[in-house]
Amino acid sequence: MPIIYFNKKHFGKIAAIAICAVLLTGICFFIGSGRNAVSAGSATNDEVGRFFTEVNDTHSIVEFFKQFNIDVKPESEIKDEIIVPEKFNITYKYYNTLQKQAGFNLERFKGVKAERSVFTMKKGGKVTILIYKGKVIAGHIESGIYGETYRPLTGECKNGKTG
Repeated sequence: MPIIYFNKKHFGKIAAIAICAVLLTGICFFIGSGRNAVSAGSATNDEVGRFFTEVNDTHSIVEFFKQFNIDVKPESEIKDEIIVPEKFNITYKYYNTLQKQAGFNLERFKGVKAERSVFTMKKGGKVTILIYKGKVIAGHIESGIYGETYRPLTGECKNGKTG
């Protein structure tokens, strides 16, 4: 096995090359790990594609809904706080399945306190979203008819069937 000796006058060049190699490896890793990731301020689902999730006031929430072709009455907003359970019972497991269809996943938010905003849609029914740290983490549509199941925020909204 050959032994490599470094001359002091070349040490600076070798150190620079080594630093560049480490930086390049880090950049490649960062780019590669994010290939299938969605940016922190967006989510995606099969029907709608990529959509933004950052909201900070009623106006931005109204704009969020427009991505799904949902028109709401801004003055109808009702806000409160909920805590996402640490352990999901059968109801929350079903609800999270619904969220996954829309590009969300509540698993990461177990135990957190979230803001719930409920709006009346202009064509009837209600739409609810959960917000944590300025980002929508869940949402659903309901007709307001007792016993009817929730629907996810997905492409059926884009086709004008809801909202």
